[in-house]
Amino acid sequence: MTDDRVRVLHLLPHVAGGGATLLAMELAARLDPQRYAVKLAVGPSDSGEGSLLPQMRARGLDVLIVPNMRREPHARADLRATLEIARILQRERPHIVHSHGSKSRLLAPLATGLCPTPVNVAHIWGWEWQVAADAVRGALYTTAAYLSVQGHQALIACSDAMRDQGLLRGVGHPGQYDVVRPSVDLERFSPEGREQDRHEVRAEFNLPPDTPLIGSAMRLAPQKAPEVLLGAAALLSALMPRVHWLIAGGGPREATVRQMVRRLDLTDRVILAGPRSDIPRLLRACDLFALSSAWEPFGVAYLEAGAVGLPVVGTRVDGSSEAVVHGTTGLLVEPGNPALLATAIVRVLSDRPLSQRLGEAGMQRAKLFDHERFVGGVERVYERLLRTRDL
Repeated sequence: MTDDRVRVLHLLPHVAGGGATLLAMELAARLDPQRYAVKLAVGPSDSGEGSLLPQMRARGLDVLIVPNMRREPHARADLRATLEIARILQRERPHIVHSHGSKSRLLAPLATGLCPTPVNVAHIWGWEWQVAADAVRGALYTTAAYLSVQGHQALIACSDAMRDQGLLRGVGHPGQYDVVRPSVDLERFSPEGREQDRHEVRAEFNLPPDTPLIGSAMRLAPQKAPEVLLGAAALLSALMPRVHWLIAGGGPREATVRQMVRRLDLTDRVILAGPRSDIPRLLRACDLFALSSAWEPFGVAYLEAGAVGLPVVGTRVDGSSEAVVHGTTGLLVEPGNPALLATAIVRVLSDRPLSQRLGEAGMQRAKLFDHERFVGGVERVYERLLRTRDL
């Protein structure tokens, strides 16, 4: 029997736990199986941040490993990965290659040049220049982004901010872009069971039942600026000594963060929980969610916290204002300033009506970002492109 479904190959540089990888997995799992035959080609590394590979396979996804695919630049490995991807394309003959992340976006056109694919789609979960340490690197990364999008028929930006930044730097043209904002797993991130989780999580970490708890779930990496969050924690420890912090996540700055906790004498105030698979449970135990991001393409974590009923405090960068409605679902402050972050946190924690109002509004806003809306938006991009190519 002939399978006449549209073959889609999602290309991911790694399987480490994180927002973009999780959403790519959700998208692959939820595309209409009557219309699309979906596979994933992924790099094997999780960088010690927790691998999603078991989850992908447990959900019945067909996962192909690209042995030399990796997140960081490496000329020899990148060349090998390109050849590995080209062999996969030759064997699988996908109609659509959907790349996620800058490395995938760079290698996909090279591989499809060796084995042509009708449609190349790149999902923009962030831009290369956001990690640039100086103007020279920023210019180089902009050039790399400009070149990488030439081989794609569509660019799906996760926020208006990412689309606008790309266009401002001359990366792609308006007709290439669609904005499809991410989604939240509203079944997992639910306020149900909050009182029980508050009690159990505090018991797990040996905290008194009435301890005010600030939660954060993030990759311990430069993007999230964890040192700013710890600076706010140090300031807050003097103003509100009963407050504790629960930070879930791993990453390249984990050792540095642990050293900073000791240096700031916060070991009895800050819990570094490492990578966790029970983030919804941890969030339900908290009184407030905080992030200190230096850049944030969108900010799904804000919506996840809102979905369980938490007020949020974060930084006004990139797409965060599309996830957080300042003054309605949370408070946003300028980045890089621990004092401003601490002040906003104190304002919310010390004003119970405000905290409740923000949390309730956050739950309502999160409902606008369900998986069906996200997947439907991507499918509409696919169908438009397929029509133009008569497939």
